[in-house]
Amino acid sequence: MSEEESVDIEQELDELLTNVQPNLQDVFKRGFTNVALQQTKNGEQLKPDTLADTSYFAKNTQVNLSRLELVKSPTFHVQTLSLDLKSMSMAVRCSLGEVNIRGLYSAYNENLYNLIPVMADGHVVISLSNMTADVNIGLVIEDDAFSFINPGIDFTHDEVLVKLSWPSPQRNGGYEFVTTEQLAKHIDDLPLTAAISLPLYALLRDKLQRHLAVVLRQATSVSELVSCNPCLYEAYSAMVDSLAENGNRIVDMILINMRRTLLQNCREVLELPPLHAMFMHKIGSVSFVGKFETDAGWVKNLATINRINDVSVTRRDPAKTSFHVTLRIKDLQIGYDEYRIKAMGVSCSGRLAAAFNSCSLHLAVTIGLAQTEPYAQLDDLTLQSMDNMDLHVTGLGPLSGLSGAVGARARGAGVAHAAPALSAQLHHDARIALAELPLYHLLHGKQYDNYVN
Repeated sequence: MSEEESVDIEQELDELLTNVQPNLQDVFKRGFTNVALQQTKNGEQLKPDTLADTSYFAKNTQVNLSRLELVKSPTFHVQTLSLDLKSMSMAVRCSLGEVNIRGLYSAYNENLYNLIPVMADGHVVISLSNMTADVNIGLVIEDDAFSFINPGIDFTHDEVLVKLSWPSPQRNGGYEFVTTEQLAKHIDDLPLTAAISLPLYALLRDKLQRHLAVVLRQATSVSELVSCNPCLYEAYSAMVDSLAENGNRIVDMILINMRRTLLQNCREVLELPPLHAMFMHKIGSVSFVGKFETDAGWVKNLATINRINDVSVTRRDPAKTSFHVTLRIKDLQIGYDEYRIKAMGVSCSGRLAAAFNSCSLHLAVTIGLAQTEPYAQLDDLTLQSMDNMDLHVTGLGPLSGLSGAVGARARGAGVAHAAPALSAQLHHDARIALAELPLYHLLHGKQYDNYVN
């Protein structure tokens, strides 16, 4: 193909994408509703959505949360949808309405924000009102259909309401359920709701991504989009590959620098604070109180962070380019070299370690020129999930029945202590990388070989 023919093809593709974009945008909007109707018809909305048991610690008290589930599977209603075929990106705002989670709690407590009575176990219902999801995705072509990568999904809500009910003994015998409520502006404002925010949002992201994948797959074929013209299809695929190649080069340089900084500064392993808490555990109809404590713990393997797919690139402004990518810490582990438990007149001690096999983050960076001065800024680096935990505990012996509770403690410590620590460290190292690397020049093909070698 001559240079002139190549220019004509690119111009024809540009005009075609401009013309078909509004119609395809409407197709995607309708697809959200159609997929929701299909799921309801197939009974998928009736399947329970559950969260793993967890714990949180407040005022030397451990509160156990178990049998957590969504009261109703959320439905995603599109409020706005913006499609950019030239940058292969899409932004969506969805409404989820009210999201409710119910489960059981137990705690041995003397003064936990006046919310949970002494030695109480009962029911908990958490309500998040008017929840919305802001979604940004990169589009890719798979088997002649659109798919997506690098989802950035942020949830917001109006307020969070916690209802606790527990059986209270009456003077004339028997029990009567007592209910108390607490209201907050944000899910992370209360210790109880903060304990489930990360796994809850991970669950909602997973459901929304599954929904979105079906919408895109059913929307249209890419070959039909480009009028079944092989030359246009080839040009479109080449454009997509070129965007990804530039993005991969930039993000790989950032990650190389981050890993190097982590290892050179010995920050690949971070210290976690020790745990000290009274807890209440129930076996059958028998409840008992125990004490759980650890030495200082650790979270490690931060330097295994890497991208898991191509980078999404958008350039809505000629003066700046944005990059989005999904990262994964391949072998994230937390642990305590010594823990101690006392319960029912029995003591035990040992080592506790947990590996999270699904630890993903969303990275967004913008590079551009401001009054002829190049800059690089960190737009987002959010921990999106820390799931699929494998637990290894030694020394439980006669208290082996507490292994599930120990797993919940590890999961709770991961959310409360490890997640903030690793997020702060990675933010720090990402900003160092953006400050040290001449990313604007790397983006335009200069000095790249020097940094690879």
